[in-house]
Amino acid sequence: MRFLLSALTLASGAFALSPTAPQDAYSCVRAAPKLSCTADPVVDPTSFGTCCYNGALQAGFKESGLVLATQFWTSNSHVGQGPNNSFTIHGLWPDYCDGSYPQYCTKDSGIPEFDGAQIKAQLAQYAPSTLNYMNTYYKDISGDDASFWDHEYNKHGTCFSTLRAKCQIPTRGMNQTSAALVGYFEEIVRQFKRLPTYDWLASASILPSSTTTYPLASIQNVLTSKHGGVPYIGCNKNGTSLSEVWYYYHTRGPLIHGLYQPTNSTTKSSCKSDVQYLPKLL
Repeated sequence: MRFLLSALTLASGAFALSPTAPQDAYSCVRAAPKLSCTADPVVDPTSFGTCCYNGALQAGFKESGLVLATQFWTSNSHVGQGPNNSFTIHGLWPDYCDGSYPQYCTKDSGIPEFDGAQIKAQLAQYAPSTLNYMNTYYKDISGDDASFWDHEYNKHGTCFSTLRAKCQIPTRGMNQTSAALVGYFEEIVRQFKRLPTYDWLASASILPSSTTTYPLASIQNVLTSKHGGVPYIGCNKNGTSLSEVWYYYHTRGPLIHGLYQPTNSTTKSSCKSDVQYLPKLL
């Protein structure tokens, strides 16, 4: 399985990258098959095992074992809409197992922050196809996509234990810090492609309309059947118009190339019982 291969690669790389290589490799291989939020005993946050398991950043911290792949449906702005027949990317977030969440974790994780220009430059150099995809599907409603990307990385990406530099095996000429940054956005795109929300709804004849409303339960049932877990459905401030979807996972292995197991949302929908799914503005 890919997550085990990823963990084994990291474990073998530990022999070259760490003075405590044998112990680190053993910790990694033991931790990788464990399902986040269910490990018993928990993975020691002071061990190299949290390079192969999305766990706590430090001793005494809660485990960030829920991973959310989140999407926007932007129908109230001429900017940042993306294609008319697709949701757009919001991000990939670590939540605590109880549904609360950390943010801006550089102080605790040691993962450095980046600005939008730096992120764009790194992607252009090491992952140009990912950058091209993001330019179409990872949009900001203010029109400053790169600023949105740095917000997402600095707020959420810095909170994954498996994205610390010491956990990365450099490839393509990258150093470990760049490998974490680029790998994070590649994983965001990878998960987004696996969650074709627009197509799933369309397959059930749920299509954008200015005149039709849909039962929230119908939208939720379609997405649950396709995804495997109950997603969070978000609406505008008055709860009448669909605006976002969050898909929840537990994971085995690291965030990048890990195994994502669908689970149910920990957050109640902000929508009313019947909602609009408005077309994007022309």
